[in-house]
Amino acid sequence: MHTLKNKKGFTLVELLAVIVILAVIILIASTNVGTMMTTARKNTLAIEGNELINAAKNAYQMDILDGTVTGTTAKCYSLKSLHDDYGFFSKGPNDKYTGSVYVSPDADGKVVTYTFWISNGSYRVVGETGATGKNAVNATSASETCDISERNS
Repeated sequence: MHTLKNKKGFTLVELLAVIVILAVIILIASTNVGTMMTTARKNTLAIEGNELINAAKNAYQMDILDGTVTGTTAKCYSLKSLHDDYGFFSKGPNDKYTGSVYVSPDADGKVVTYTFWISNGSYRVVGETGATGKNAVNATSASETCDISERNS
């Protein structure tokens, strides 16, 4: 009788060691991937906020040309109106987006501050562009400012 002395293969202990090492690597990688996904979603919403400002700039310029506002008049634009009425913003209420932009020019109409907030249902981004120092509007009050402005208009 001829027995095989050539043992090629892995033992059970070696296989279990590889499985444990892979499990640890997957555990570490999955926590990092979740954090990166959250950061990417927030950054995407911030980019949408910049697009919202661009849409408000276009709408404000159109309103100046139409004569509905002057170059020194502050105005608030909701995301809904920028999407539905003006057609300058691609994401609308059906996409679960909400937000607004408060356009606030200085007395000369030369420096314009854009204070905005935007939300996609999961995250909210608030920001401001244009003014610094004493002239800066508190960015956290953008939604309140626009809500009050829209109720009064």
